[in-house]
Amino acid sequence: MPSSTSTNGVSSTPDALESDLLVKLSASCALEDLQENLLGSLHRLGWTEKVTTLAAELLRAGRCETFDEVLAAVLASAEGRHHPALGPKSANGESTSNGSKETNGTKKGNKDTPYDPIKYIEEVNVRIPEPVVEEGVRGLKDILREVADLEGESTPNGEKK
Repeated sequence: MPSSTSTNGVSSTPDALESDLLVKLSASCALEDLQENLLGSLHRLGWTEKVTTLAAELLRAGRCETFDEVLAAVLASAEGRHHPALGPKSANGESTSNGSKETNGTKKGNKDTPYDPIKYIEEVNVRIPEPVVEEGVRGLKDILREVADLEGESTPNGEKK
């Protein structure tokens, strides 16, 4: 690791800055609090239930047999990538169910449409909802502001730091 010099308490190399930030962040509970808040938001939006249902259906349908296979498939789905356990891909790269694309999908317990676990696996969207991503970015910036000056950021009164 390169040596760093400090000017006004600020490290001069990226590695040293990262190390300083990690030390300061580990001394507080800010990251744990942010993690709890984000997990609560995901739970309220039904995301955790979707992930749990997807994992269970992958196992029930025999598309995955181990935890590692389930994890890989769920992560691929959350990242918007294709995974063989999630079903076939159409020419446009999206999952299909029986050769046709459904726009609304079916939910477990929908009285109008019988629940189809294969269709659920192929069409469920477990990408992290945009409002939660935005909440996470805001929260992380707030945490970082406590330990560092963020370049290009304005103070609450509108003045540049």
